[in-house]
Amino acid sequence: MRTAIFPYKFISHFGCSNNNRGALRITMSPLFPLLLLSYVSYGLSYNCLNTGYDCKNGGACDYFGRCKCPPGYTEVDCGLDTASITAAGACRAACLNKGICFNGISCYCPEDYIGTKCEVPVLSAECGMSSMKIRAYRPLNFNGEMFLKQSMFGCKLTEMFTNVPGYKMYELDIPLEAIAPCSLKRTENPETGDTTYEVEVATAHTKGLFSMSDTVHNVQCVYEARRMGENPVDVTAAMNPLTVKVVDSNERPLQQVQRNDAFYILAESNGKFPDTTGARIRYLEAYSLDRQTNEVKTIKLIEDECPIEAAVSLLGFTPSNVPFELNGKWLGRVEMKGFFLVDGEPLLIDYRAKLCRSKCYEKSCNSPPPLTIPKTAPFKDLITPIEVV
Repeated sequence: MRTAIFPYKFISHFGCSNNNRGALRITMSPLFPLLLLSYVSYGLSYNCLNTGYDCKNGGACDYFGRCKCPPGYTEVDCGLDTASITAAGACRAACLNKGICFNGISCYCPEDYIGTKCEVPVLSAECGMSSMKIRAYRPLNFNGEMFLKQSMFGCKLTEMFTNVPGYKMYELDIPLEAIAPCSLKRTENPETGDTTYEVEVATAHTKGLFSMSDTVHNVQCVYEARRMGENPVDVTAAMNPLTVKVVDSNERPLQQVQRNDAFYILAESNGKFPDTTGARIRYLEAYSLDRQTNEVKTIKLIEDECPIEAAVSLLGFTPSNVPFELNGKWLGRVEMKGFFLVDGEPLLIDYRAKLCRSKCYEKSCNSPPPLTIPKTAPFKDLITPIEVV
């Protein structure tokens, strides 16, 4: 299995948040190392020309598939009696996703959400560590099919059991590294390292056919990152797959360390994804803000799991990055020493990590051997020697 790699700064977005002369203070707010965010790029287009999407209360379906509502009724299907709409202050229902409260206790959902509180998206993606699961709901009398746009016959969503009343549920689980025809489009932001997986999902309301009233929607999973020390908005904390902390040699949380004293950065799988139990730091960069010049000073410590030679020479120590077992779990652990980039200013950490099915094995970071020049070339053809004076 290929390991899934996620930036650590979080997004949600998942967000990772993270003076005294002569000491290094590391201040960290709660860490949200990874953002798993799924969304549909645009509305689901209620079309009354399709089976299961009728106009209610005497509404008329026009040529373009839109319901024309009689007086006193509103919304895409004319299903909401305007006289029943309840003001927010008088509503006892916690309607989500722009749901409209009516009769004081119920929620009328927009076209792309269902459920008693409008909490269930009609089309969404469950963003996993190694796959993207597409999930869709359609009316009970829907008799069409759903599939990835690139393959009408090879990449169909399958009808599954659901306890959501009045709807059928369809799913398709796509590995992030899937190959054609059921592959995902992968893009990476070169500046932030954020990775997006996306695919277009088609709905045909008649099997084997695709008409003007059918739809195609883009669904995405975003794996994002932020810097420790920033304050991102956490909108998906429940999906945080990793805990990252700074500790001393006894694994006790640490916020301050003396110059040249050892400390450790630990990355640990927190059990959100049962199939991933190991963790490892993949990238590490320290940075500080010079308050006098308002400039940020940085130094890369680890890249592609290996210490950066230039940093080793400058700092006088080698950050170690080895698999570490604690209480039966495999953790990523980087050993560091206290140092300053800007005297008296806190040291902040920008990092990325990966999760593994069990132990993340240590990568070989040995330098390549020097290039050997064959004895017969190129000097055998050199006619005039060059004198060095």
